[in-house]
Amino acid sequence: MRLAFVIQRYGLEVAGGAELHCRWLAERLAQRHHVEVFATRALDYLEWRNHYPRGTEVVGGIPVHRHTVRRTRNARKFASLSNLCFHETHSREEEEAWVRENGPFSPELVRKVRRSRSDFDRFLFYCYRYYQSYHGLPPVRDRAILVPTAEEDPAIQLGVFKDLFRSPRGILYLTPEERALVEDASGNHDVPNAVIGSGLNLPPTDAGHDFAARHGLTRPFVLYVGRIDKNKGCVSLFAYFRKFVEETRADVDLVLAGSAVIPIPDHPRIHHVGRVTEEEKVAALGQCRLLVMPSPYESLSIITLEAWKLGTPVLANGRCRVLMGQCLRSNGGLFYHGYAEFAEGLRLLLEKPQLAASLGRQGRDWVDTECAWETVEGRVEELLERTG
Repeated sequence: MRLAFVIQRYGLEVAGGAELHCRWLAERLAQRHHVEVFATRALDYLEWRNHYPRGTEVVGGIPVHRHTVRRTRNARKFASLSNLCFHETHSREEEEAWVRENGPFSPELVRKVRRSRSDFDRFLFYCYRYYQSYHGLPPVRDRAILVPTAEEDPAIQLGVFKDLFRSPRGILYLTPEERALVEDASGNHDVPNAVIGSGLNLPPTDAGHDFAARHGLTRPFVLYVGRIDKNKGCVSLFAYFRKFVEETRADVDLVLAGSAVIPIPDHPRIHHVGRVTEEEKVAALGQCRLLVMPSPYESLSIITLEAWKLGTPVLANGRCRVLMGQCLRSNGGLFYHGYAEFAEGLRLLLEKPQLAASLGRQGRDWVDTECAWETVEGRVEELLERTG
């Protein structure tokens, strides 16, 4: 088949989870299908400034066609529209204005998708909430597969997206919780779909890579990997961890790996090491006592799967149904709904190494079965065949 992936940004430098999932899946499917990617020139997700040159570049053996973002996101206007659309009575036109301001605003990309309709058998649109999916999918709806990457945030309730969720030929969900969320919001139960999860592409473990020594860490540590952002639950994580250390006097540090878009507390037990390479991430996951996932908004947590692949237990925010579901299905972690449960879960995993090791093994066994690329690709191929 001839497959086109349509996504807001694409490249080896792009760190977002949805974008990574898209690139991994595109590269896997390219082994059996003709695959091309349509994206914008943006690298950052806050303003969508043009970064890459306009035109076509080959990334990982796949042609990537990048299109200009006509204007950047106005943060103040977007915040105002978000407050209006999420919390006040508003019109459909105001919701459509929210989509435009959310961006990335690239009519050029949408026109290219429309003109390429007859060139591809299927268009796989990533991320329902962005401009290229909302405006690009309808003109090719009979050839479209939507990968919503939907989270439990207010955008899922906007009325303009109900028709979008009902429109495509098929939908690829990442978790059962995401499917339930979208179906509840849109009533699209009759659209053919599959829950595919994700495969993993971790580099080999390097026994000689001492992450703790490289970063001057002398205590056991709990690890967070990802964007350091309020929307990722980091503000609560900071408060919970500081309170835990003050109350228990536990000999443990919190290590943050990722780019920070909010201030990080100046605290002797909290260490920010910045963005890390894949090899450093593997070393950190292998040395930490556990991975903590405080995010309330996820459609799938790849870093959680990676932790389990390496036998590392997870402590996750149970207010996120996706994270709680991943923990329940794998038996690879504990979850919490507030500080008391966070503190008890952290205490158990620190003080009972046998329990932590058992959870890590169970997580690894589950990932080895559910996240094998052959399994994931088989689910995708089945939906492509079923919607043929």
